[in-house]
Amino acid sequence: MKRFVTILLSALFVLTFVAGCVTPRVVEQTPAGPASSGGKNLCLLDSEECPARKMTIIELIDGLRQELAKGEAVYTPAELRKLGNKLREYEFMYDRLMYGDND
Repeated sequence: MKRFVTILLSALFVLTFVAGCVTPRVVEQTPAGPASSGGKNLCLLDSEECPARKMTIIELIDGLRQELAKGEAVYTPAELRKLGNKLREYEFMYDRLMYGDND
C-alpha cells in the first residue's frame, strides 16, 4: 500500500511539473489593460482586446477610475456614462464581497 501511494504521488508530481513547463506564460499587463491609439481602453469599455490575464476587481475599479479621469478629451459622453455605470457596479460587487449583504 505504501508503495502504491508513493508511486501515485510521484506520478502526480511529475504530471504537475510537466504541465507547468508546457503551459505558456502570461506576460504581466498594466491594470488598465491595453489601450487603442485613441487613448481609449477598449478592454474596460467593451470587453474587447483584453489581455489573457484577467484583472482583479480592484484592478478593474482602479482602471475605470483612471479612464473616467480622462474625461471628454478621450471619451464621448455616452462612453463616460457606460464607464461610470460599470464603476458603480464593480464598487457595489466589491462592497458585497468585502462586507457582506448587510442592507
